[in-house]
Amino acid sequence: MTWLKVKEVAELLGMTERAIRWGATKKNKYEYRHVDGIGRGGVRIEIALESLPQEAQDKYNNVQKEQAHNDMMQFTGKQREEANFKALIVENYQKSQRSPDDYIKDFNERNPDSMITKSQLFRWQRKYKNGDIAVLVDMRGGHNRGKTDIPQDAWEFFYSLYMTLQKRSIEICWEYTKTEYPEIPSVSAFERKVKTIPEPVIIFYREGEKAFNDSLVCMERSKEDIHSNDIWFSDHHLMDVAVLNNRGRVFRPWLTAFFDARSNKVIAFIIRDKSADATVIKQCLRKGMEEFGVPKELYFDNGKDYREKSFNKDFPLSLTKQLGINQIYATPYHGQAKPIERFWETLEDRFCKFFPTYLGKDAKKRPEDMRVTFEKLKDKCPTMEQFTDLLGKHMNKYNNTPSGGIDMDGKCPDQVYFENLAVKNEVHDKSILRILCGTFDERTVQKNGVQYQGRFYYHTDLIAHQGEKVIINYDPSNMDELNVFDENMRAICKAAAKVRTPFRHTTQEQIREAMKEKKNARKLVEQYAPTRDLDVMAIVARNQLVEKQFTEGEHTKTIENINPVLSENSKILEESTKQRRTSREENLLGKLMEASNQ
Repeated sequence: MTWLKVKEVAELLGMTERAIRWGATKKNKYEYRHVDGIGRGGVRIEIALESLPQEAQDKYNNVQKEQAHNDMMQFTGKQREEANFKALIVENYQKSQRSPDDYIKDFNERNPDSMITKSQLFRWQRKYKNGDIAVLVDMRGGHNRGKTDIPQDAWEFFYSLYMTLQKRSIEICWEYTKTEYPEIPSVSAFERKVKTIPEPVIIFYREGEKAFNDSLVCMERSKEDIHSNDIWFSDHHLMDVAVLNNRGRVFRPWLTAFFDARSNKVIAFIIRDKSADATVIKQCLRKGMEEFGVPKELYFDNGKDYREKSFNKDFPLSLTKQLGINQIYATPYHGQAKPIERFWETLEDRFCKFFPTYLGKDAKKRPEDMRVTFEKLKDKCPTMEQFTDLLGKHMNKYNNTPSGGIDMDGKCPDQVYFENLAVKNEVHDKSILRILCGTFDERTVQKNGVQYQGRFYYHTDLIAHQGEKVIINYDPSNMDELNVFDENMRAICKAAAKVRTPFRHTTQEQIREAMKEKKNARKLVEQYAPTRDLDVMAIVARNQLVEKQFTEGEHTKTIENINPVLSENSKILEESTKQRRTSREENLLGKLMEASNQ
């Protein structure tokens, strides 16, 4: 018969201890006995488990089994295995009804590697009389050997120290815990219990939410149900190579790229010596659309650069609205949600690591000879022109290299792209793309024209709009002229800079640099000439053989849904340019006639 304390019975039945005592001693509801202990007259009562309702007995037995299981889980696997082996020997001996000598002799003959003695058999039998396997665990070698019987409050204290982004070691957390709870087991007990914490939980609390999201199983997406140009995705990447720019400064270049989702083809890329922004995104997108047509959807990062008004359909002249492009934004801080992330790793392994100025992904992985100031790397660095040219060749090689990626069938990106290009949506008037991919801003017309970034832009058509608010638009690669619109986005004119630089266009970057360094813009323009167009043409030339597989007439069509105002505006701006040139030529001719008459 099993005897329980009043408190245990109260917990099983969900009653107060006073009610249990009353029911046992006054109502004879339960069988009970008096034993020595703390209570009235040094006596307390115990209640027989068998006299309780069957539900309470079952509950107690299940709890005991679970407790016994938990008790055994405190020990190492080897200790549990040995204890179960001893229990099996005792149970088989009791069932055999043979003498100890006969049983032991037969057992040892059949198990020469695990022989036992009579004293061991009797000792195990005495310990195992209550059916508790835990008593058979070998505890030699220290009182806490193999145990993880850690008090709950001590574990909670340790857990609060360990599960933080500071990534404290188990040993350090155990030392602080032992200061508060001196009776805790050894550090190995905590090490074993830490191993029972699910890995995703450890990653979340010790690595952070981004690492946790990246560790989640990602769903593999089939690309067979989409065509080329259905989805383009884009992102920025800070290159892991030290490069020398035209001004003699060592820097890490920023790369902006667009990829086709179906084929993984590099559609367009731009590399420069300053951090990425919305301007370079639009330049890169325009570059891709001029050559390969307009995509149906753009898959963007969540960065603010990709949420500029040119990609906002609430803005009347946003390129996404006018070209009918849908936008998809990646899950914030979730690298796996952006397919381009895998390409950055490939780019580092197959391209960046072949430069003597490869810097590594982070400070820990930086080569020893690169752990110096950038100033000391000047003699080793490739120039910006060299680096850009080599990157263009690498991108071309990538596009023409067979791939083992999903749904690629061992073909190269270029081949997959052209084989799956069902329709090429194209903007016939490329000047419209220059407008849509340009930068918009608001200004007031003054007597000298429109002032922007320290320069005045003028056209005779602006005289009638003096004092009015106008919308200006410009191509960042040519700051010598602005497109000017009224507040209803009707074209007014193309205004030219009053002071033009000779021979070459002024870029937006050059003007900013001039303002920063307070140098003459004319000298800067002459010194820094863009060369990327040459690289683009070289890439296009290399791809001609592949492009011949693509029949232009069968697949190309002009986008019909562009706002007709855009086409009209484009014509007005072109006429404005012709008018300005004619006026300038007439003035020049007049001056020549006057000079000849004199």
